Amino acid sequence: MEKPDDNTVLLVDDEADVRDVMSLSLEELGYSVICAEDGLEALDLFQKYTPPIVLADIRMPNMDGIELLEKIKQINPETEVIMITGHGDMNFAIRSFRFDATDFIPKPIGVDDLEKALRRAHEKRAVRRHFYDYTRQLESMLSDKSRRLKDSADGTRQMPDSLQQVLEHLPCYVSVFDKDLRIIEANSYFIENFGEPNGRHCYRICKQQAEPCPECPVKKTFARGKSCQHETEFITRDGSTRKVLVWTLPVYDPDEKVVERVMSVATDLEQISELQDHLSSLGLMVGSLSHGMKGLLTGLDSGLYLISSGMEKENGERTKEGLEIVRETTQKLKKVVLDILFYAKEREFKKEVLQVKDFAEDLSRVVESRMQSYGISYRKEYADNLGSFEIDANYMLQALINIIENAINACAEDKDKSGENEIILSVTPENGRVWFIIKDNGIGMDEKTRNSMFDLFFSTRGNKGTGLGLFITRKIIEDHGGEIHVDSAPGEGTTVSVAIPREHGA
Repeated sequence: MEKPDDNTVLLVDDEADVRDVMSLSLEELGYSVICAEDGLEALDLFQKYTPPIVLADIRMPNMDGIELLEKIKQINPETEVIMITGHGDMNFAIRSFRFDATDFIPKPIGVDDLEKALRRAHEKRAVRRHFYDYTRQLESMLSDKSRRLKDSADGTRQMPDSLQQVLEHLPCYVSVFDKDLRIIEANSYFIENFGEPNGRHCYRICKQQAEPCPECPVKKTFARGKSCQHETEFITRDGSTRKVLVWTLPVYDPDEKVVERVMSVATDLEQISELQDHLSSLGLMVGSLSHGMKGLLTGLDSGLYLISSGMEKENGERTKEGLEIVRETTQKLKKVVLDILFYAKEREFKKEVLQVKDFAEDLSRVVESRMQSYGISYRKEYADNLGSFEIDANYMLQALINIIENAINACAEDKDKSGENEIILSVTPENGRVWFIIKDNGIGMDEKTRNSMFDLFFSTRGNKGTGLGLFITRKIIEDHGGEIHVDSAPGEGTTVSVAIPREHGA
């Protein structure tokens, strides 16, 4: 298999024009380029050349970019894969980060964006190399310590106290194996996540399976007397999966001839992956918000211009129109800021017991004026004896306003029923829960939109939306122990039903 240098890139795109333009840009940046027109061809080329960096379009025939990403990571987890996304591919971009994509570049691709993404890929490779160097140093230290294991009073060999203290405080899963792959010692971090080993087999404790792993690094170290490295997944005792990097080292008998034990140091990569996902999501959020914020700022400029020209010409109607634009845009800016704060920080609900009808009336007061400005009729249908429930009023108000805002937009875009659009808010109790049902007769949604409407950064409004509002709505409702259902069809309007327990967690 041919070994490329760090400046070799595999470029995968089904559009020949895109490949030609990007190849020229990459070559100008000093890269050697291997091109493929679809995922299947790319997989063959990757297995032949194993390039360190892959640039892949998300939407391709035969094999899409997400599937290609998964297969590449199975072959070589260290390959950096940068996804190329088109308009409306934001959900696919987010999915790609779950499979350890390095970055994404939106089309049309600018040289600056391309260069930044490649620089991040090289930085990530450098961090990984530093991490491996650190782990090798740790291995060397443990290997040196293991040679100085001392005999205890009963003749069994134990770790020195100094080594035991080091291992106990390492944020890694440290374990010692006998030749039958039984764990005979483990540090506290291991025990905390997997329980006391008690001489059980490692594959039963760490993998919850009945047979040893085919690529078991412990078996290889016993057989070869050399350290091994292996990336795999462990399953903790609570059932959660942890991606780990395992290093093994031999522990010889006193004559240094036979491998008597094998020590394993497994570093948990889960937190690193979570941090990467969060940073990637924040990057997506900034990119998504930049378009929405630009539109809102343009709206403010327009409103201020109308106010200025209206005052200059003593035109009261123009001034009033400008003030209304500024007022509405300011409210939208406020909502965007609140969405960002909700997404970026830990939520701590301040629950209070409220009368359901009073809360519904507060909700109605907030949204009624906006409906009137669009000529949308508003109807309230409250059941008798609504009683009370325990919620964080500010957060729940925000969640339901987001749904009603969506209904208002659906009605505003419905030109066929102009002047006849209606939104109905129904509130009714049922089986220990309170149902808020928001029904509109707007443009409705197809199945694809309906299934994606609560996804992070999904928006059908282009630059007018940030894709945060309904994602946050679902989080608020679910964090209150509630549930949300949507019924919609194109041209037939939408009904969103939200059930909130009377008591949080009930």
